[in-house]
Amino acid sequence: AKITALAVAFVLAAGISAYLTLTLIIKSEDTVIVPELVGKDVVYALEFLTDLELNTKVKGSEYSEDIPKSHFIFQAPSAGAEIKKGRDVRIIISKGPKRISMPNLMSLTVQQARLIVEENGVCRGEISRTHSKSMDKDHVIAQVPSPGSMITRGSCVDLLVSLGNRP
Repeated sequence: AKITALAVAFVLAAGISAYLTLTLIIKSEDTVIVPELVGKDVVYALEFLTDLELNTKVKGSEYSEDIPKSHFIFQAPSAGAEIKKGRDVRIIISKGPKRISMPNLMSLTVQQARLIVEENGVCRGEISRTHSKSMDKDHVIAQVPSPGSMITRGSCVDLLVSLGNRP
């Protein structure tokens, strides 16, 4: 009976000691308050999280009508939560609105038009060529869809490009 009582007392003392030690170690770690990131620019927010010694985990990206491209849509843990330094903050980045206004490509060179098309997430469709007295060679004469029309990202734009004056 004495040996059992001593064994129980020893296990109980060891358990309490381990619990208190771990609690003190965990409590002694530095904590930070998670800032509000939703709606903030990616570069600004990543620098801010790095300064707070927090890790960033990008969970993906989504289209958003309300939040501009390259800004945060979602964060976890939420703003105001207290977490330890070195922990992860999970984020989702905005791709911007799904629908955009078709940029005006007319009178631009084909290279300039390609850059604008790529920047706006529009695919390059058919490129047709014809002679034109009024437009220099390799400049866009016309486009479909027309400038200013609302299109879905990923839509294609067809271009009519000048070959210059007819020889």
